[in-house]
Amino acid sequence: FGRVLANRLWERLYGNGIVETTEDFGTQGALPSHPELLDWLAVDAARQAWDVKGVLRGLVTSSVYRQTSQVTPELLEHDAYNRLLARGPRVRLAAELVRDQALAIGGLLSSKMHGPSVMPPQPDGVWRVVYSGDQWITPSGDDKYRRGLYTFWRRTSPYPSMAAFDAPSREFCVLRRPKSNTPLQALVTLNDPVYIEAAQALARRALAEGGATTNERIAYAIKLCVARDATEQEINRV
Repeated sequence: FGRVLANRLWERLYGNGIVETTEDFGTQGALPSHPELLDWLAVDAARQAWDVKGVLRGLVTSSVYRQTSQVTPELLEHDAYNRLLARGPRVRLAAELVRDQALAIGGLLSSKMHGPSVMPPQPDGVWRVVYSGDQWITPSGDDKYRRGLYTFWRRTSPYPSMAAFDAPSREFCVLRRPKSNTPLQALVTLNDPVYIEAAQALARRALAEGGATTNERIAYAIKLCVARDATEQEINRV
């Protein structure tokens, strides 16, 4: 149990587990890249009485995790998947969190907790149920901006923008999601009504909070999006 727990937490932070096949943790799965490290993490988790926050705290405060995620051509050639841990993790957010992050950056994300699922905006005509009068009804107010966790989900018609970012259909249990890069993902962020509204909100926030000049506002917006200072080249491009 300790190894499985440690491996899953490692995967959440680094993108790949020490045992890459998280869904097949046994004799038929992949061998661990760092078996002694996995053993130590399992023992440490047991020592902390399976305190998940404690294990995570140890991982994120380690010197390995706190490395820069910048990659050089040499590192990319010798260790493209960072199995040797020569750099910090660089992992894309999960499908639900991509939407949550866009809403949060624009100041729209609702902090409301619990309650029934909601139906956030999606393109017209996507959700049609044969032999049923069910309709996709977008709520008003803050419910429209609730976290992706609360999005109504029908397995025969998954929420399209999340499906584009590799969210599973939930027809069966998935421990490790596939990762893809497709033009559909760019089209979602450019055309989906959720992302358009989030972009408009970000623009209003930059105008209100970003400073007096255009360059200051652009730099503020970029920092909100990528959590670092903008370069002069980026500011000039925007």
